[in-house]
Amino acid sequence: MDTSNIYYEDLPGGLQELCDLIGITHTLTLVEHYGGLPMKIPGHYDDTHPLNALIGHKAALAMVKKYPCATLYVPKADALLRVVRNIEIARRYDGGASAPQLAREYKMSERHIWNILKRPETVRDPEMRQTCLFD
Repeated sequence: MDTSNIYYEDLPGGLQELCDLIGITHTLTLVEHYGGLPMKIPGHYDDTHPLNALIGHKAALAMVKKYPCATLYVPKADALLRVVRNIEIARRYDGGASAPQLAREYKMSERHIWNILKRPETVRDPEMRQTCLFD
């Protein structure tokens, strides 16, 4: 997933806290894997724990230090992931992909692709938004 167009203020509060701790890429990896589910953090760091394989040593260690033995709820962040998808569609369209091609690839109607291309999130000015500074 391309995280270059995800802005810190677009993240739900709990995800902003995770972004500050482990960065946007690892935060979105957790959303994709645990979104809508509780995530159990071990009491001590163990490099064989699935969290280590999912987000890497440094990020897993940071989470264990901050949330030992905690169960965190990871939001699904459907709206955010939809915005990311829409921006990706717009970027690909600007790069030369046709609306019919995008419709087939994303399993949407061509009309839906055209509607996405008109949405504000697909024409944002990146200079005016703050990106996650901790990635």
